[in-house]
Amino acid sequence: MALLSPALPPLTPSGGLHRELDVLWRLQSSLSEGYEVFHSVSWHSLHEGRDRHGEIDIVVLGPTGNVLLMEIKAGAVSLTNGEIFKLYADGASNVGRQTRVQFAAMVHRLQQAGLYTFVTNCLVLPDYVLGTQQVVSLPPERIIDATRFEQLGSYVLEFLAQGSAPAGSAQTQSSVQALRQFFCNEFNVTLDLRALGAQVRDTTLRLADGLATWVPRITTPSGVIRVQATAGSGKTQLALRLLQDAAASGLRSLYVCYNRSLADHIGRIAPPKAKVASFHELCVEYYRHAVGEPDFAAQDTYAQLTQHYCEAVEQNTEMQGRYQLLVIDEGQDFDPAWVAALLPQLADNGRIYLLEDEAQRLYARDEFDLSDVVVVNCRDNFRTPRAVCSVINALALTEPPIDARAAYEGELPNFYTYNSDKALLRETERAVQALMTRGIALSDIAVISWRGLAKALLVQTPTLGQFSLRRPTGKYTNAGDAVWTEGDLLVESVYRFKGQSAAGIVLTEVDFEELDEGSKRKLFVGLTRAQLAVEVVLSERAAACLSAVV
Repeated sequence: MALLSPALPPLTPSGGLHRELDVLWRLQSSLSEGYEVFHSVSWHSLHEGRDRHGEIDIVVLGPTGNVLLMEIKAGAVSLTNGEIFKLYADGASNVGRQTRVQFAAMVHRLQQAGLYTFVTNCLVLPDYVLGTQQVVSLPPERIIDATRFEQLGSYVLEFLAQGSAPAGSAQTQSSVQALRQFFCNEFNVTLDLRALGAQVRDTTLRLADGLATWVPRITTPSGVIRVQATAGSGKTQLALRLLQDAAASGLRSLYVCYNRSLADHIGRIAPPKAKVASFHELCVEYYRHAVGEPDFAAQDTYAQLTQHYCEAVEQNTEMQGRYQLLVIDEGQDFDPAWVAALLPQLADNGRIYLLEDEAQRLYARDEFDLSDVVVVNCRDNFRTPRAVCSVINALALTEPPIDARAAYEGELPNFYTYNSDKALLRETERAVQALMTRGIALSDIAVISWRGLAKALLVQTPTLGQFSLRRPTGKYTNAGDAVWTEGDLLVESVYRFKGQSAAGIVLTEVDFEELDEGSKRKLFVGLTRAQLAVEVVLSERAAACLSAVV
């Protein structure tokens, strides 16, 4: 099997890039060991004193040092006066001229580096049949159209075997290695998280769209569907699809979750017609409407507000049957009495979707049951890097293990230990710096505290080294908006950040005496927030516990 460099192919599986991925996978499986396939290779040359830049889709380096440049043009192309053109939104591109310029630029750059080898090129048109049409810009035998695409690997081997290095420059093992280093270093095909982030996010959304695609198609006489799905499986996308479909059909919908921060996040992206709130927001809102402003300084305020709301739903017929769609997110954190207060608000023939994940249960509450329910189970995690998922499974944080389905392999988390508050802040700053060094922007990093909002040291700290911290104050405006401090680096608690994610995660203030079920769940929640990379800052005793497990 051929070696791909970089190992991870470009991620967005759509349009022409989907075809480039198809070519990469075909080459990797059809070429033997000793062949290396470079993709998205940049080039730069000077022409008449002017800089010229571009990108070659794929470069194949053979074991003898021969080089094949491959240009992929997916979809329809047009043939005019013997020239092949690719149509884009901003105009037509002359494919023949593009391949000639790229070929000349590559040969020139190799010669500048003192590397003389056989270089050839080909054009791949996986969706176009050339037939008997004449092409003057490229020899027809160098064009792999749809009729030849299935034999792609064979043609690549044939092209690479047709030439040899120029006279006086016979290839040796060292010269082949020099060519490999040239493509790896000079053309920067190594992984850059700065460029990868958007691709990973886009691909995650596409891969995780499965729940949002087929769960709404499920019908049940009771109208109750319980989706028990792991982190990163697409529950948020499912919730949004349900709310969007309801809005488009003119139906009244209610989305309710446990976390206020998650409700705020969903509220920003959900249709305006949808009612979005945390359960306790519903309680406060109703109390203000029916009684007046709650006394938040009193003890057990929220318990009293919750009791008042639950009793009101049972007694007030105007609150019953008013929604055609009810989405309960974070269902594992709901008290049975809360669910009992929500169910009467569903209209006859309405639908209820309960989204939950037992591995993310962070609160000790009684479980509840629903009758006549269709249960959907999903263990596929499309968001968390596969290397992080392997750590989750090695630590047995969930039962059964999760299935790593992310397009990005990623790297194992780094672990930093602390034995004092001063060391905690220092190591947390180091972890943030490590993510930035790998190419993740500060704005795409979230520092997640293991402790709750009231006890987290990071939430009480205005700065972390050179970074100003954007922290929740726990207060809200009269309009119900959360009040935050000004800062560049987001700090949250693992409890409040559940249901959300960021490119880079620093899970900090991690401390436990044993890896019990509660600690496993919090660790699982923290690790699965990461889209690209996660760093863990933990106490010495917590580190000892993890070491004992693995």
